[in-house]
Amino acid sequence: MNQPIRIYIIHEHQLLIDVVTALLRREQAIALVGEAANLDHLIPADGESRADVILLDAALSALDARQVTWRLKCTYPTAQVIVMGLEPREEAVLQFIEAGASGYLLKHASYSELLYTINAVHQGQTPCSPRIAALVFARIKALTHERYRRQQVSQVCFTQREREVLQLLASGHRNHDIAQQLGIALETVKRHVGNIFDKLQVRSRREVIQRVAEGGLLDAITDGPSSRVA
Repeated sequence: MNQPIRIYIIHEHQLLIDVVTALLRREQAIALVGEAANLDHLIPADGESRADVILLDAALSALDARQVTWRLKCTYPTAQVIVMGLEPREEAVLQFIEAGASGYLLKHASYSELLYTINAVHQGQTPCSPRIAALVFARIKALTHERYRRQQVSQVCFTQREREVLQLLASGHRNHDIAQQLGIALETVKRHVGNIFDKLQVRSRREVIQRVAEGGLLDAITDGPSSRVA
């Protein structure tokens, strides 16, 4: 005989907990192991009280979604999290998916959708709408592209002087200011700026600043072979 799916409910409204609990108790394949009004009242998992699936009130997202998920995973390391009552906004759904939620239910979801999502998540699936699936794949694609671009940047070799020019350039300094601060000729600055553009494969100062603002560029770039500082 298959073991029932153990459910833990976290919701700030006791009435909703009572209604959902009453409905779920009628399901032979489901066992309720606990309930809480907020994260501060979680009962630590132990033996039979260990949850397979946690039903989480989306209203608790007043806290950071990652913080909520982390706290749940600390208490119930193996549990899958389903967020209930989400607003039909794509960013709200993505926030919890990125934080580690395995499923979600919008505010207008029915009881049959709740049962379907519980069973799907317990079987290792991640039910979501085609639109959300497309957004998740787009987000993964963007992150992969960004990681590839940073890897490419980390392989670029800059001379020490180019690094100095790049740092000032990214801070918004013009060529004349850079020449004065570094004590070099204006034409020399222009040559270094041109080399930086070529190595980063950009066409404008704005693109250089954007690369730096995206994080890690100045830390990621490596010094090139030692050369005469001009």
